[in-house]
Amino acid sequence: MRHFPLLTVLLAMASPSLAHPGHAVEAAVGLTAAAAAVEGAATEGAVTGSGELRFRHRSDLSELPPEIAKGITAAHGGFAKAPTGEVYFGLEGTGLVKISADLATKTLVSAEGPLTGGALHNTTYVDRDGGLLVMPDPARGKVYATQLDGKLVWTLGRPAVNDYYRDEKNGYAPTDTALASDGKLYICDGYSGGKYVLTAEFGAETYDDRHFGGIVKGDGRQEGRFSTNHGVTFDPRDKTLLISDRERQWVQRMTLAGEFVEGYDTGGANPCDLDFVEHGGERLAVVGCLVGPDGTPGVVQILRDGKVVSTLKPKVDLGLELFQHIHNAAGIVVDGKLYVLCYGWNPGCYAVLEQVGG
Repeated sequence: MRHFPLLTVLLAMASPSLAHPGHAVEAAVGLTAAAAAVEGAATEGAVTGSGELRFRHRSDLSELPPEIAKGITAAHGGFAKAPTGEVYFGLEGTGLVKISADLATKTLVSAEGPLTGGALHNTTYVDRDGGLLVMPDPARGKVYATQLDGKLVWTLGRPAVNDYYRDEKNGYAPTDTALASDGKLYICDGYSGGKYVLTAEFGAETYDDRHFGGIVKGDGRQEGRFSTNHGVTFDPRDKTLLISDRERQWVQRMTLAGEFVEGYDTGGANPCDLDFVEHGGERLAVVGCLVGPDGTPGVVQILRDGKVVSTLKPKVDLGLELFQHIHNAAGIVVDGKLYVLCYGWNPGCYAVLEQVGG
């Protein structure tokens, strides 16, 4: 099947800005001007990052087939990595997408049922029953679990675990999930006014009473509370949760009981989610940030031992003009080389960056 450069498709798909809960939306990018910049691969030879963690844009790996590219402007999700190397994400209005382990082939796996509507936010891979995917839907207030072919397995609806959720006037808008070693699914309700982290036995269609968090009060950071608890990642090394607290510009490490352990500053950028990747004998954390320092376009922060060691700027450094907001990023190793997948929002976009340093 023929693949088209993403922006060629986007020129025919220009759409107005979408509302994004918890974030002041900036003016939409002019797609015609953006097309010229991205089609040029940004500047030939352009790199972003620092030290050995410098990256270039791989335009060939960033191309999407038309059945996926036509819906990419609505992208509002994140990546799930399978142990076999494939990557999955839910594309709002389009369905479930699979990226091959070599990052070259993108397949629309399913365009049926709940996967074509709602808001399909971040995606989580669960290594059970041949592989399952968990996708929260903040627009419908649900969490879906599917097989890798997109077949729906179970659905979590609205919780009723405290007075906030028992009041039907209050919203429920889950943004991410993580399965921990205790067999519980941890669900971030990042887009409602609650800002809680909820729990459920994996596979059950009801919530546990146990929950923690809640909205941060006042200015500054508050341990164990959130402005937008946008993303959650389970760390099997110490059995803790990494929760991205977006507008407070840090990632909180918390126990499964909801106790604060430590926080990681993201250099003035607004983190959406964190992904671990093993490369070169070390573990790095790749953090997609909706907005960069001082309100600049979105960045990807790479952390080593909890400290930012490289800042990737797809729009500023590489000329990828659609990347005003970075909604998610993931680190992938292919044949020993490190790649970063970037997922933009408003308008949605997708790019693969390849390491050139080191």
